[in-house]
Amino acid sequence: MINTNQYRTILGLNRRNQEYIRPYNPLSSKKISDNKILTKRLLNKADIKTPKTIKIIRTKKQLDFFDWESLPKSFVVKPNRGTGGNGIIVFYGKKKGETAWIRSNHRVMSKEQLRIHFEKILDGSFSMGDSKDIVIIEERILNHSTLKKYSFRGVPDIRLIIFNKVPVMAMIRFPTKISDGKANLHAGGICVGVNIATGITTNAIQLKKRSLLENTYTNIEYTTDFQESLPLKDIQIPYWDKILETAIKCQEISNIGFLGVDIAIDENNGPLVFELNARPGLGIQMANNMGLRPRLERLKGIEPLSTKRAIGLAKTLFGGEIEECMQFFSGKQVLGLVEKVTIRYNKKNTLKPNKSKNKSQTIKALLNTGIITSRIDEGLANRMGYEKATDYFKSLNIPVSFESIEKAKKFIKELEINDEIARPAVIVESAKVKVKPAIQIEIEMAGETKKIEVIVSTQKDTIYPLLLGRKELKECLIDPSRTFVK
Repeated sequence: MINTNQYRTILGLNRRNQEYIRPYNPLSSKKISDNKILTKRLLNKADIKTPKTIKIIRTKKQLDFFDWESLPKSFVVKPNRGTGGNGIIVFYGKKKGETAWIRSNHRVMSKEQLRIHFEKILDGSFSMGDSKDIVIIEERILNHSTLKKYSFRGVPDIRLIIFNKVPVMAMIRFPTKISDGKANLHAGGICVGVNIATGITTNAIQLKKRSLLENTYTNIEYTTDFQESLPLKDIQIPYWDKILETAIKCQEISNIGFLGVDIAIDENNGPLVFELNARPGLGIQMANNMGLRPRLERLKGIEPLSTKRAIGLAKTLFGGEIEECMQFFSGKQVLGLVEKVTIRYNKKNTLKPNKSKNKSQTIKALLNTGIITSRIDEGLANRMGYEKATDYFKSLNIPVSFESIEKAKKFIKELEINDEIARPAVIVESAKVKVKPAIQIEIEMAGETKKIEVIVSTQKDTIYPLLLGRKELKECLIDPSRTFVK
């Protein structure tokens, strides 16, 4: 769980309420987020996709005239103002020859039993403050093929915390047999932290014990409800940049400054917003094995950013675990997000030595804590004398991409690499798993010369030909306000 030295970074309920919910979440916005029907209307008006609503039941009198045969084979029932997944039932099929439906636990509910459940929802049994409520019947999402194998008869959802329009922390919640197919931590679901920069899963937890005083979580590494146990780490979440963009847009239109956004991925329709939460729970810190406080404090008082810049800032600041530890370092050199770096020309392995070429080249490099190993653009690597290495790697006829990280790792074990290449590296680029060559280069930055390992890759989505990862930033402090260099 969270390191003892990081306890001071944990955001507690009282501090969350006093410093973030009260100042940043106006009452009018809370009323919208607490009402799923109003939330759907607001999001749909802004062209943000949500699960399709099949029927809405507002009174018990409607049940007397309700056409039960009109319900589809699969659907979801939920209270309009429900919390914590209470009152939600997912149906996966209809029993042949009967007006009855099959739940994720294989139990069958007749229309009489379903009516009783509807009445409980209308009475407010599952709602905030036990107030009268509304029944929502909506389509059941078709689980995305990438995530289906980790989910027990349910759809996982991604929870993101957004503050000041910047994604701060993320996790994905997988339904389990214990949780009755619902993706909810307190119901027994599995929660896995997600790296903001890459959309790849990290640490996984599950609620072990509940008591009146505290919850106890346990770290887990593999799925538990299937014959084949699958690792929960290193899962690439599909549509990651789209998910970040959607979450930011939700904050813009809802005016909820400290917001939890729940998003599921439909196989056919992509990301769909389940709900907005103006009082997001804090278990996300346990799933990510780090506290929210330092991340939130960094973003207080920042000027409004465009969506693209907000995503870029989130990936740079919160892309890895090292940034949470930097506050404890002292006496380190302070660098900006962009620094001048001089790369030494490589005479040894170049194909065409050219005396007229410069022995070094000075460029602007982006300091990116979202990656571990640094990256260099293939064009720059070739210009600096590494074309022999890149040409050799291309001759190995490596597939353009792989279905999973595991398959890529298995593939490179059989590769024969000569001295031109430091090692074959498995990376995730443009949401695809790829194998790229890693080479050794010599650089000078901030008056210090050293040799570093870089992965050769075509950086189509950045203007910087060199990205310096966490391996090179261990002895540095990064000041985000120092973005540009002269």
